[in-house]
Amino acid sequence: MSLVTIDTVSAQEEKDPAILFDEAKKHFVVGDYSAAVKIYDDILRIVPDNVSTLKMKGIALSNLEQHPNSLKQFYKALQKEPEDVISLLGMGIGFGNLGEYTESQKYFEKVLEIEPENRVAKNYYQFIDKTITKYPYVPTPKPSPPQNTTLIEIPFWVKQNAEWWSQKTISDEEFLSSIGYMVNNNIIKIPSTYNEENKAGSIPSWIKDNARWWSNGEISDNEFVSSIQFMIEKGFIVINSKPTAYEIQQRQEEEYNTFEKYLSTISKNISDEKRYIEYPNPSRDVIKKFLRDYVKWNFEQEAKSAADKFPDPTYQIINGTYIIDYKIFVNEQPSGLPLDHVGTLSESLSFWETQDLKVNNQTAKIKFTYTNKKHEANIWTTWVVRDLGTGVLGHAHLGKGVVEVALGDYSCDGSFQLYDVQTVKMIMTHELGHSIGLKHTSDENNIMYPSLKPSYAYCILS
Repeated sequence: MSLVTIDTVSAQEEKDPAILFDEAKKHFVVGDYSAAVKIYDDILRIVPDNVSTLKMKGIALSNLEQHPNSLKQFYKALQKEPEDVISLLGMGIGFGNLGEYTESQKYFEKVLEIEPENRVAKNYYQFIDKTITKYPYVPTPKPSPPQNTTLIEIPFWVKQNAEWWSQKTISDEEFLSSIGYMVNNNIIKIPSTYNEENKAGSIPSWIKDNARWWSNGEISDNEFVSSIQFMIEKGFIVINSKPTAYEIQQRQEEEYNTFEKYLSTISKNISDEKRYIEYPNPSRDVIKKFLRDYVKWNFEQEAKSAADKFPDPTYQIINGTYIIDYKIFVNEQPSGLPLDHVGTLSESLSFWETQDLKVNNQTAKIKFTYTNKKHEANIWTTWVVRDLGTGVLGHAHLGKGVVEVALGDYSCDGSFQLYDVQTVKMIMTHELGHSIGLKHTSDENNIMYPSLKPSYAYCILS
């Protein structure tokens, strides 16, 4: 029995990580996250720092609601690639799922600095912002970062230079160059610090305040050294040395251990406080809302029937133009949905009312009128979460009848994910086109083109 197990493990380890990654994906896309995580672990035993695998494992664990473990994967990924958008989103979502909304918001802000038009980050940011306003809470304090034990040595006479600099007697360039020279030549000894960014903008005013206070003996050497380290990291002071691979690994391990302690404290606080948590991705809650009264929110039976029972739209001819009047019944949506699709319906209707169409070789204009009486409506519209078929985003009878528009699907990450507002509006506009008698077109730029790649409101893989 043990021999079989050993052979199986050895065979798995011999596989190419790329092949294993594809195998994991097959499980991931159908929502079998536990099986996917096991394969991701196999990959990480072969290539421990593979960022793509860390990210996918993080998403899978998040969908399994193992939020602290999920955060650990994204944190490791960010240690390798600090501006990776998916990892930053994963961190924001993970902290939101733990009720640490202020920390969560920082990561969405970082994404929006990198990609100002990122719709997923905007949706989460808005949700978190509202949640903080609704449910004030005390954020979990972060543990102190690991302390470097390097002995700090600064010659006394440097204080005179710091005082002159704070009084603008010497220039920024002179002071920073002298500090850089002394650090590079071990005249000033400080904990290992390296340039992480290129110099941008001006030196913050608090740095000069610290220099003045230190020269007057009002703050300690350690506090002044923090200012020097900040200026090195931000590129204001250039140093020659670079961290070794060992130093980088050691620092990352220390930072990771501190992060684990932070997560442990958060988990304890959640248990002790019996904290109320409003989860940032509302997709699952939306499904629950629709399933509570399935018949009310769906026109499934009517959609399967022919449209003959619906009354024909009326029309009149004015100055040689057909004015076709459609009465439209709009199904209500469950209360408390995160995205407003009823509001965007009016934009879809307005789109068709502005179009010049052709009927019997004459110009035709469409006019929509709302009605709350189903029996007199030519069109019924509703939004649904049920499966309309593989790759089907909406359904409509031709010329009159039922219009159904999907609010999301399982294609993004194997779990149900809501489409964004723009996607739902485009589907609605397309299906309304069918309801007024239009068929598909081969023009990719036309709203009646039969294919659309959806965008998602909250899925970080979109």
